[in-house]
Amino acid sequence: MNEKRRPIVLADRDGTLIRDVPYLSRISEIALLPGVAEAIVRLNRAGIPVAIVTNQSGVARGLFPESFVPEAHARLMELFEAEGAQISGIYYCPHIRPEEIPRPDGRTLVSLVRDCDCRKPAPGLLLRALSDLFGDPSQSALIGDADRDIAAGRAAGCKEGYRILGESETPPAHPESNTTLVRSFSEAVDLYLKRRHIF
Repeated sequence: MNEKRRPIVLADRDGTLIRDVPYLSRISEIALLPGVAEAIVRLNRAGIPVAIVTNQSGVARGLFPESFVPEAHARLMELFEAEGAQISGIYYCPHIRPEEIPRPDGRTLVSLVRDCDCRKPAPGLLLRALSDLFGDPSQSALIGDADRDIAAGRAAGCKEGYRILGESETPPAHPESNTTLVRSFSEAVDLYLKRRHIF
């Protein structure tokens, strides 16, 4: 018996849910952004699962071991659980594409250099999350702080995309038709729930 497809929220990690630290490599650097936990609790109460989809090319670049990624996510889950917020899944890509390495630097892990389908803007991570959580793309949303996040959401068939602007970032004059510009994850969740008539 097939489970009924449902809306889910797919969220980028760095700069969306937690403070953006370039190539985060220390557990002590993990900090939730203001309002994020409360927004996830609102989604939980509405019965909408939340999945994290994140590029972690620092692994391929040799900046931290792949074992650090699950350690970081375990800490992230602890922070959310302490606030009563539930995450239904975390999906990450450790790869880097060949064209993103201008020259050998001695640290790059050659085995992780590839044209994969999981590094955003490719939709692989999102499609996996949608499949695992019985998500209906036409009812689901992607929330992220980069154009590649929005592009991945579009490629995965998500009806809505919410692009978080940086503090000093100027909004584009003509954003993509299915993209809503916001200043925080919390604002994105507020709009998404209102559009679904959940207050």
